[in-house]
Amino acid sequence: MLHKIFGGIKMTWLFVTVFAVIAGAFTALMAITVPSGWSFNQIAATLEAWVVFAVFIISNCKKPLEAACKTFVFFLISQPLVYLIQVPFSALGFELFMYYPYWFKITLLTFPGAFLGWFITKDKIYSGLILSVMTVLQMLIGIDYAKQCIADFPHMLFAALFCFASVPVMIFGVFRNAAARNAALAATVAGTVAISVFNYLNPAESIYYIPINTDAYPIDTSWSVTVEHPEVCRAVLTDEETGVLRLKIALLRPGDTDIYLTNGTLTYSTGVSYFEVDNTFGYKFHEFKEVTGTAAD
Repeated sequence: MLHKIFGGIKMTWLFVTVFAVIAGAFTALMAITVPSGWSFNQIAATLEAWVVFAVFIISNCKKPLEAACKTFVFFLISQPLVYLIQVPFSALGFELFMYYPYWFKITLLTFPGAFLGWFITKDKIYSGLILSVMTVLQMLIGIDYAKQCIADFPHMLFAALFCFASVPVMIFGVFRNAAARNAALAATVAGTVAISVFNYLNPAESIYYIPINTDAYPIDTSWSVTVEHPEVCRAVLTDEETGVLRLKIALLRPGDTDIYLTNGTLTYSTGVSYFEVDNTFGYKFHEFKEVTGTAAD
């Protein structure tokens, strides 16, 4: 069954177009109906589902140029459609497209990426190494989701499970050759462990993002951000990288603090709990709520 999905489908231009429309419409529906920061909403802002979509298209193409063109067109159709469908339901209207440049850059990168990625269809050891770039990415994203789930169960549970499950699905779906599978599995484990160990030995600030539902909260990057206890964390509003408005939080030391987002007399607050249990750090982000006055009152 997996081999049929990853290599047994006739990837016509009509199929690519219809698939792009379905993927874009489904993503928009998730963005409209699912609260920000929850698993099914994430597909609108993060990469994990789109990695699987790209591998699906690439593995069903006959030539590298075909894979590059069809993957590029898939993203060129689906990503603008995500925003276009949301326009009638968003207070921003067509201003939503200010978030599209991030995905347009990714769309441009899909052309060379899919051209090289097509060589996974050769079912060789080097094919497994090429695919491992994508599976390591999935594992690292999944690990981050798992941390969020542990801190606030079952928050992001489905997103974490999707990332972890997608790795064996892609490896065993794309490859029939045991050597290619083993290469992909070994490289995935080695890459995930190496990067995780490196990050552990060279700890940077723990950076996390809270997506903000701008339909529910009239917040933009012009709002001021105040942290009640700045020794616990730093916070700033940003729409960089994903194009989606998010609260970027750098956790500094264990503790609890409130974060206030203010524009004139209107203020929203959220809370952050950063704690250590048995030499393991955990965190929990609280829901946004409207408050009276400002953080300085």
